[in-house]
Amino acid sequence: ALQDPSLEQLAFQFESLWRASGACNVQLSGGEPTMRDDLPEIVGLARKRGFAFVQLNSNGLRLGREKGYAAALRDAGLDSVYLQFDGPDDAAFLALRGKALLERKLEAVRRCGEAGLGIVLVATLVPGINDEKLGALLRLALKLGPPVRGLHLQPAASFGRYPWELATAPRLTLPEVMRKLARQSGGMLQVTDFHPPGCEHSMCSFSAVYR
Repeated sequence: ALQDPSLEQLAFQFESLWRASGACNVQLSGGEPTMRDDLPEIVGLARKRGFAFVQLNSNGLRLGREKGYAAALRDAGLDSVYLQFDGPDDAAFLALRGKALLERKLEAVRRCGEAGLGIVLVATLVPGINDEKLGALLRLALKLGPPVRGLHLQPAASFGRYPWELATAPRLTLPEVMRKLARQSGGMLQVTDFHPPGCEHSMCSFSAVYR
């Protein structure tokens, strides 16, 4: 069976990353990183090596459930949580995760905010499930600020937990996501606001920054 890398292995990987990229941003992802009880130590390793920004990619369940956990990660040097958050109500969570999780996600947002962690809400989009909830999700993200500092929308890919055949998979293109978000925003956003980031292919990602 596969085993999680040891702290020594992770320290070596951080050192290799530092040599290749310098003080870049680091995201700790998985699986679910909060399954490791030594996650604060892992965050500390990244900080000790000098990385300027450390983000956790998480479903947020432990963050919302365990009192003091978000604060412990912040004390270890964590800056931000990239929080799985599929919709403004439980319909998307039931369809995509099999459970009604909205209240648990909101509790994670609350605890992270109290700990001083920034939060990016991350929705996996599937046509017919949550692609018509983008405006409502945007309004919820604004309501949850200032701890919530971003909203990330990613169309589901047809592999892993979504094992559709590619030819018949429910698909959303990035232009469709932009148009739906702009239309549902009630005038807050326009398609022309968005641009490709400089570090990725223009067909793979888009973003916009608002004040």
